Amino acid sequence: MQNYNNIDELQGYVDMHCHVIPHVDDGARSSRQALRMVGIAYGNGIRTMIVTPHYEVGRYDENKEDIEKNFLKLKKLISERFPDFNLFLGNEIFYSYGVVDKINDGTIFTMAGSSYVLVEFSPNDKFDYIEKSLYEIINAGYTPILAHVERYDDVMKSHQNLERLTDAGVYIQTNASTVAGHRGWFMQRKILKMIKNGLIHFISTDAHSDGRRSPVLSECINYLRKKTDEETIELLLRDNALQILKNEEI
Repeated sequence: MQNYNNIDELQGYVDMHCHVIPHVDDGARSSRQALRMVGIAYGNGIRTMIVTPHYEVGRYDENKEDIEKNFLKLKKLISERFPDFNLFLGNEIFYSYGVVDKINDGTIFTMAGSSYVLVEFSPNDKFDYIEKSLYEIINAGYTPILAHVERYDDVMKSHQNLERLTDAGVYIQTNASTVAGHRGWFMQRKILKMIKNGLIHFISTDAHSDGRRSPVLSECINYLRKKTDEETIELLLRDNALQILKNEEI
């Protein structure tokens, strides 16, 4: 891995939500599969990943040492095969009572050591609960990123909900496969409208394997090139994520 004094020197796209570290969650099953995933990402123009293994009480909450060990091992393997590829560590946090305390005591990883945290909820959770939970994180001094927003029906039912969250300081991530239309035409159009209204801040792969859920951006980028412009693509796939690495506001 290269060490950069200036994060802006990083080349390529930044995937800030993916499950590439092997043996720690439902992502990569082996180092070999993880390297295949990185190879796919590399072929799609990605040169930096913030890897985000799950944190969930009662399921993925006692694996911090394994995450750190396997992260360092993977980082070394990648540096040997893809010397211009950069890896940073975070968590995808399934919100539950007490997670703020776990962030404070270092049990949960923030995004690349920044004040940003990636947070997910159950698809059936109501907007009021999601909003209140994200406010708790903000009030504790962290900047929440709502993971794969398209999964939360009660959030997505109105632009006013999304505007309330973003006005409060919440950032929004959507999956590249959704932008590409894999959740259907209606959702694809809805996400595009959100992008054009400035309500999406990150597009990431949420990759879990080198198969069906692989780190592919090409379909998403092709669609965005037809519907938006290169500045928007760079913003959502690179520039905003660089702000995480710099721990600066978007």
